[in-house]
Amino acid sequence: MIRGTVTSELCQRSVRNRVKGEAMTIVSVAAMAAHIEDLCETFEIAVGSHASGGRAWRKTKVIKIRPVKSAVTYAVALHEIGHVVGTMQSGTRLIKETGAWLWARGAALCWTPVMHEAMVKRLRSYLRWATHPQRQARRHGKPAIPPKDHALWSLVGDIEVSS
Repeated sequence: MIRGTVTSELCQRSVRNRVKGEAMTIVSVAAMAAHIEDLCETFEIAVGSHASGGRAWRKTKVIKIRPVKSAVTYAVALHEIGHVVGTMQSGTRLIKETGAWLWARGAALCWTPVMHEAMVKRLRSYLRWATHPQRQARRHGKPAIPPKDHALWSLVGDIEVSS
């Protein structure tokens, strides 16, 4: 399968098309689900079900995910695998989340605008969590925010963080 950037509609429905002169990669949801199964088999990761979102345990090589039925559930599954096999899995939660998303993006058969939006939404929720005043009080007023040159910022774009 060829990797590339495609629209969410193409990625989900396997519609053949060309947009703005770019070659499109056509990936069905079935191919996405099979890719997740293949990755878990390759990396010997046990898979369980999860009611919403996902969870990962690096040491025991277990992930809990929803069935892959869309580009977003595919992205979340890749992200959870990234927590098990990806880099940047030590340090603060924001660093771990960034590492897992970077791994997911790199391992995906396709990366759509919808998948990107889902990633940004989740990373921004962790930024809000990390900068919440009650959390800052427990950390003596110092939020665990990566420096401005960290990869997190290239993923979430411009966002104002109160620190």
